[in-house]
Amino acid sequence: MFLSNISLTSLVLSQVKFKLSAYSGLIYSLIILQVLGILFATGWSSSGTSINNISINLNISSIDSGFIFVSLLAISVGNLITTRAYRYDDFSFVATRLSSNIANCIVLLIFSCYAGVTTYFSVYLMRIFLTFNSTNEFVEGPTILDDPMNSLLTILAMIIFLWMFSSLGYIAGTLFQKHKLLFFGALVIIIMLLLTGTWIRISEIIFVENSSLLILVAKTFGIAILIFATSTAISNRLGVRV
Repeated sequence: MFLSNISLTSLVLSQVKFKLSAYSGLIYSLIILQVLGILFATGWSSSGTSINNISINLNISSIDSGFIFVSLLAISVGNLITTRAYRYDDFSFVATRLSSNIANCIVLLIFSCYAGVTTYFSVYLMRIFLTFNSTNEFVEGPTILDDPMNSLLTILAMIIFLWMFSSLGYIAGTLFQKHKLLFFGALVIIIMLLLTGTWIRISEIIFVENSSLLILVAKTFGIAILIFATSTAISNRLGVRV
């Protein structure tokens, strides 16, 4: 009889590799949402004016709608991998709840990286679409080559925001799996904060009152880490199969 010890790192890496392969179908959902975002983005907002009997109409297009769709997908994916069917995937390994949670966090981060980068660059597909389908004069915005540092920070911000959104779905699913009353209790607290305006003030402090985009990214990253750590602490009491 032989005893073999496996490190936490190698166990987590094995789980990450397996989960990435098992959840590859989510990429197709991401592509569909990005295409929908591009279609919704054309003519996202418009304004008009008239000067000396000359009418001017301005249509502004952005990837905001695509990012909103992808953010909703990130929340749903974070919630999805906490469900019983997906948790049973961990039974393919000699795993602990800790290794499972770490692997889930890494998988969600990888998903957020892919979603953030592709969503940012989908703006160029939107520009191609507008160039060939617009009957009016088309004016392009700045590209990544015009301001590479700010563009990279924007991509990083999108990735971290998507990771934070996935963490919200993850903790919601964890609370629901732990006890449904905990989930609904947390939901009631959030609604009360929204109704009293407290949540708005908290959001302003975190997301609005920032001197730079890098500080916003750091705050968002810290929030995501805190939420994942809380989810891990809660799920450690759900039981483990080893």
